[in-house]
Parts: sequence; structure tokens; C-alpha cells
Amino acid sequence: MGSIKTAAPAMLNDLYGGAMNPDGWPVFLGKLARLFHTGTASLRVTDIHDPVVHRSYTVGFDDTANATYHEGAFFHDPFRIPLSEGPLGKIQVSHQIIADREFEQSSHYQTIFRPNGNFYAMGAQFDRGQQCAMHIGVHRCRRAGAFSPDEQQTLEFFSPHLKRAADLTRLIGQFESALQQAHAALDRLPFGVWILDHHLRCQWLNNVAEECARTRAFGLGLHGGKLAFSNESMHNQLRAAVRLLQDGTCNTHSISVSPRGASLVLVNYRQGPSSFGTTAYGGETVLAFLLNPDRPVTLNTNHLMSIYRLTPAEIRLAGELVRGHDIKEASACLGISVHTARTQLKSVMQKMQVTRQADMVRCLLLGAASLAPEHHHA
Repeated sequence: MGSIKTAAPAMLNDLYGGAMNPDGWPVFLGKLARLFHTGTASLRVTDIHDPVVHRSYTVGFDDTANATYHEGAFFHDPFRIPLSEGPLGKIQVSHQIIADREFEQSSHYQTIFRPNGNFYAMGAQFDRGQQCAMHIGVHRCRRAGAFSPDEQQTLEFFSPHLKRAADLTRLIGQFESALQQAHAALDRLPFGVWILDHHLRCQWLNNVAEECARTRAFGLGLHGGKLAFSNESMHNQLRAAVRLLQDGTCNTHSISVSPRGASLVLVNYRQGPSSFGTTAYGGETVLAFLLNPDRPVTLNTNHLMSIYRLTPAEIRLAGELVRGHDIKEASACLGISVHTARTQLKSVMQKMQVTRQADMVRCLLLGAASLAPEHHHA
């Protein structure tokens, strides 16, 4: 038994690997079965209120018996209620729940355990939520004898880790769901969005950016996974702009990509730590926005007035900056002095509670889908 207790901690990498990738659970279960010299092992997600199995990960199970268990045999499982009502994480053994003779005559033994060559079981529920519970079990033949207290103690070693793994799986699911929702929102924007590192490697792009890359609009595309212009001079401008962002010379930079006014606006984005102590794409990224007059960005004046209390003049200035103009170009377009434009810009940033123009532009761009009225683009 000492060797079993020694071997158990070495399996934690496989256990947490199952949490990170559900396809990894059979690896952990296979090692668990070998650890206890059992024929089968299982991890199941069941309903709290109804006798329903939502998901199973098993090793060594007869396919027909496993299907039978899912299709309704779980209702007749004599261990179902004791596991659900027992202390969370406390290992229970079958011979203490039901006498051997009674179990031998049960339908559960005949349809589930017997086809797998098993008789004794050991397991516990290690996680319970409002809707679902998770339990783990190992099973072996009658001649191998019932599971001992030492074996129960060894399996119980895994209970808190399994609980943490379940929590981690939920957190990852929530994180991925939030990321998918964010990506869906970016896909609805009427302009191209690329998320890049400082080597121009593309980490994500929205639908408009994909369309741009596919059609080679404005000579933009992906080469070796990197954003690139087909025109060497334009590409040199792109690389120079990223260098300026990287060394802190500026926080936003625009590149004119067509005589009609289309621009590629680059914003340096320093991400804060996520709930996992890291970031979704890496420490510092570049957000690239392709703004095309043929697919205009429309900021909803009423919403900007109600959310940020911007004045009509401030909204006009913000619109010019969002289109990729710098403060001098924006003031010329609006027919106001640079001094007036700078005063309005300072007021906009104060009202939006940002300290950098790049953050203001990024907020306005990323909020365009929700701040703008519904538009349908061909």
C-alpha cells in the first residue's frame, strides 16, 4: 500500500490535464485503474434532481453496459443515492452500502457490473452544483476482495484535487464563453480588426478583416501568419509604425491606405492581468483597425451624449479622430483651431475617464457596434 500512496501524487499532472482538456480524463482514469489494480474506472457528470447521466469518461467499460447505464440503468444504481447524500469527497465502498448477496441479485449487477467482470466498487461525489454533480469510481472483480480502508484513504487523496479541477473547468468555460462573446461583438463591427503582437503576428481577426485578407483589399493580407502589405513601401510604413508604438514614441498611429481616405489605425494596447494571472493574448498587443469610408463608422450622438455627456462639438471631433485623423487634420476638417481641438480633446478624455488618446480611440472603436444604430452592410 505504501507504493500506492507514493504513486498517487505523481498522477496530479494527469488529473489537472483532464480539467484543461476533457479528452485527457481517460489518461488519468487509466492510471487510476492501474493504481488500484481494477478493471474499470469512471468519472461521470450526473443531474442533481433527476437520475440522468449528462456525461461520462470511462476506461475498461463494456460499450453495451455503458450505453445501458446511460439509457436508464442509472435510476436503479444502488450507489446513486448514498453517493449523492454522503459527505462531499468522502470515499464510500459498495460492500458497506449493500450486502454482497443482495447486490448479486440486483439488476445493476446483472446489467452493468457483471458484463464488465466487476463486483466491488469504491468512489465518491467530489463536486456538487445547483444542477449537476460529479463522481468518480473504480471497480474490480469479486475474487480481488472489497476495497480496504487504506485504499479508501488513497482515493480520498484525489477528492480535493478533483474538486479544484471541476472548478478550473468551469472557470475555463466561463473564460472561453466571455472570449467568444467578445469575438462575436468584434465580428459585428463595420470595420476590420486585427489583434497583433509587436512582430505583426496575427492572434485574431474579425470577419471584415478576414474578408480584407481574402480579397487583398488595399494590398493587405496575411503572410506566414503576419499582417503585411503587398506593397513594400506600405509594409515598411507598417513596420515603422509598430516600432514607434513599441518604443513608446506614440500610442496610436494611422497609415493612409487609399486616396479615398481609408486608413489603418494602430493602437498600442497594454492588457491588464486576467483572472488566470495572465492575459488572453500576451502582455502587450497592437490593435489594428481598417477604417474605410465605404464602410463608415457611425457613432450614435444620443448615446454618446447620455453615456459620456459629450457635446455635439466634442462628438464631431471624436468622429474625426476615430476615422484616423490626427488632431491637426481633425481641426482642419472641422474648421476650428488646433488650440480649440486640443481643448475639446482634453474634455472628451476627462469625460470618458481615460488618460491617453489611444485609449479614447480604442473605446470609441470597440464600442461602435453598441453605440451606433443598426446598419446592414453588403
